[in-house]
Amino acid sequence: MKKLVSVALLLSMLAISACSNKPADTKPAEQNAAQTTEAAKTTEAPKTDSSTPAPTATNDKLEAKKVLNDKVEILIPKGFTVMSEEMAKTKYPMENRPSLIYTDEKGSINIAFSHTETPIQEDSLIKDLKDPMKQAFSNMYKDATWYRDEVIQINGKNVGVFELLTPAADTKIYNLIFFTELDGKMLMTTFNCTEAQMEEWKPLAQEILMSYKVQ
Repeated sequence: MKKLVSVALLLSMLAISACSNKPADTKPAEQNAAQTTEAAKTTEAPKTDSSTPAPTATNDKLEAKKVLNDKVEILIPKGFTVMSEEMAKTKYPMENRPSLIYTDEKGSINIAFSHTETPIQEDSLIKDLKDPMKQAFSNMYKDATWYRDEVIQINGKNVGVFELLTPAADTKIYNLIFFTELDGKMLMTTFNCTEAQMEEWKPLAQEILMSYKVQ
């Protein structure tokens, strides 16, 4: 049952449209993030020790951010803001859509976070979940092009990684999906962009992935 729930959550993280004519929300990201993390039902965590280095970018397109009550550190593209609820409903139509989504001005490049209610008691269970999640996902998206599916260690955590190209309403979407344990529950993060943007953004997506630091 837990595996089936995880698959449904995985599918909900994928954008079904490449872009929108509606502009992204221009409110400060920090203000919107506070609202969306409350909806994600995360609990307040102590601030990260100042002696712990934050992720650093090797180029000027990314900057370090802390999200989900400072429990996650990750690189985010500069200039991205938190997606409006209206746009999120269009791009992620399932009811259990991501609770926090950073997006570019056009809404065509996104980084989405969902701290789910799916329980994971041990970090090692990520390995057990990967294969059934991929199988169910492959059954639903038979035309997807897969580049990668594995479990790797990032900053001391087991992280499941799926990298694939999926069909969408108006183009194909490049997805880099990564998931791990946070506070005993599944945390899922997705980077996506259009196929046309893939050549430019795929290397940056890999850098974002490797910056992932979860308490």
